[in-house]
Amino acid sequence: MVDAFLELQEIILDKGSSRRALAVASRDIHLENELALNTIYLIELQEGQNAAGGRFGGFGQRGVSRIISFTNISGAWRKEVEMTGSEQLEDFEPPYHAAAMPLTLPDGKEVMVAGVIDETLVGDYDRRFRDKGS
Repeated sequence: MVDAFLELQEIILDKGSSRRALAVASRDIHLENELALNTIYLIELQEGQNAAGGRFGGFGQRGVSRIISFTNISGAWRKEVEMTGSEQLEDFEPPYHAAAMPLTLPDGKEVMVAGVIDETLVGDYDRRFRDKGS
């Protein structure tokens, strides 16, 4: 079993920093703070010609290939949701207001990811996806 914290870091470094995944979090993301209570949804965008870059004039739906969430409570990171290719992703719209934001890694370095800090949106995602994924 892959450690949830290591998996979160890998996805952020691989897909988040290259803007192939959006981060939606309830609070600013500081992975160097072991006790920082937070829930982070990573929304992986489809790649290829039918993805966001292939939309006519920037219009149309951004395809989502996977949604995965992690929660930190008292220093213990847990994977809460992982969904790929399900019907629930077909009509899912990622946040269009995502902007570049800094994220602090465990070693204290910052990386820029596309994302949103929005506790209400995280709550909406929790109601929609929790107990339906994994």
